[in-house]
Amino acid sequence: MFYLRWPDEERVRAALRDVAAAPFTHSHEGITRESLESAPPGFVLDRYGVELGRGEAVLGAASEALRDFGNYPPSFTRVFRLEETFEVGTVFGTVASHFGFASMNPCRIAYVIDEPEVGRFGFGLGTVPGHAASGEERFLVSLDPNSGLVHYDVQAISRPAVWLARLGRPAMRWLQGRFRAESCETMQGLARGG
Repeated sequence: MFYLRWPDEERVRAALRDVAAAPFTHSHEGITRESLESAPPGFVLDRYGVELGRGEAVLGAASEALRDFGNYPPSFTRVFRLEETFEVGTVFGTVASHFGFASMNPCRIAYVIDEPEVGRFGFGLGTVPGHAASGEERFLVSLDPNSGLVHYDVQAISRPAVWLARLGRPAMRWLQGRFRAESCETMQGLARGG
């Protein structure tokens, strides 16, 4: 969903209500839960991550950041939820400012990884109608039991879903790259308590 200017909160929530029960825009639900070697035909696979620090406190801060959608860079995105829940089925939308206009990209949480016994927390989102892309994305923080290092890892499959995104695929990939870099920086700051 594209807008010539930043949409107000009620407009975003109305759009989210319209797609709340809609199916995912892809047929690969859960595919990003485990590490992938390649994307399904027609999709692009992206994997990236960053070291956040060491220890349980860093893991706790990073997990809380993910639960609050804090991994979305505040410099050009804002997350809106229909409800203040964080569970499978939670619908949310990310409004992003870019190239002089804004887009609202609705998603639904497809799965949650909550494994404190092995030091892992994260979630996978799936795109729903209205999102510029079609696909699934996993955000995960994990504690290496041997080194104590905490990592933030992202894995996504995507392809353009609307004609404007298909036409502007290089711009879409550039925006995904910007998100990648700024999401890692944002999570590093939040994991340190910043």
